[in-house]
Amino acid sequence: MIGITIGDPSGIGPEIVLKALAKLKTFSKLIIIGNKRLLYDLKEKFDMYPINFEKLKIIDAFNYFKYSYGKPQIKCGVAVAQQLHTASYLLKIGKIKGIVTAPVSKTALTMAGFPFSGQTEYFATEFGVKNFGMLVWSRYLKIVLVTIHQPLKDVARFITKQNVLEKIKLLNNYLMCYEKIPKPKIGVLGLNPHTFEFTCGAEYEILKAVKYARRLGMDAEGPIPADSAFSYWHYNTLKTIHDGFVAMYHDQGILPVKLLANYSGVNMTLGLPFIRTSPLHGVAFDIAHKHIANAEGMYNAILLCKKLTRVKCY
Repeated sequence: MIGITIGDPSGIGPEIVLKALAKLKTFSKLIIIGNKRLLYDLKEKFDMYPINFEKLKIIDAFNYFKYSYGKPQIKCGVAVAQQLHTASYLLKIGKIKGIVTAPVSKTALTMAGFPFSGQTEYFATEFGVKNFGMLVWSRYLKIVLVTIHQPLKDVARFITKQNVLEKIKLLNNYLMCYEKIPKPKIGVLGLNPHTFEFTCGAEYEILKAVKYARRLGMDAEGPIPADSAFSYWHYNTLKTIHDGFVAMYHDQGILPVKLLANYSGVNMTLGLPFIRTSPLHGVAFDIAHKHIANAEGMYNAILLCKKLTRVKCY
């Protein structure tokens, strides 16, 4: 059994949840965490009749309320926080084994007094996990980020041997356990253009992490200049010579995955005691409640969560 939150009501979250559910053949292993009336009203508005609400298990994590479309609001931030708290409770009591989270507005969460920078950080804190990472997932490319939402001006000080090594380990463990690759080949990107053409401390920290990872038996390579890391891409097989990459900051890792995934990418949190996935995009306020949002990322996030919760790792 896995849970699915509907995200920020004023964004595209509820819409893409409904669209993804419409593509699924069965709802027997799903619990929707949100508000039944809100989802039903949206279904009626968009004439999404293939979804049988009688077969859907929906938990009202928050009371129905009036809200505006396409902008951050305090009440929507509170509704998201209540969904996350409900999901956390269900995970802790074993009612669900994994969670799929729809997009949220960090602005709305901040307005509501939510003390975390995002959903990833919330779950890590709630379950006492200190070593966690964001895996940007697509069928063709897997990239873990060393830093997630830090401003670019601050990224360099987070590039330490320990931080990079932790992400190499997380990616290596994921690829071995869930992708069933016995000896994953991991490419570690540099921070600066042309890496060692600039005598910046970050590249030396990355190199130290790579060397230590190799001493631990992992097949890591780097630092690799980010502008040439994917030069070995084989368009006929859609594969690189690496099984996964470690990127130093948000856009460095997410950009190539989004380019290749074409709306179908997934964000996965590594290091948690359960599977957590989400679509690789935000709330998209500009197209909210217009019935034009692409739900492939949410659909893939659900399928991936269902698949990985069945995998046993030792």
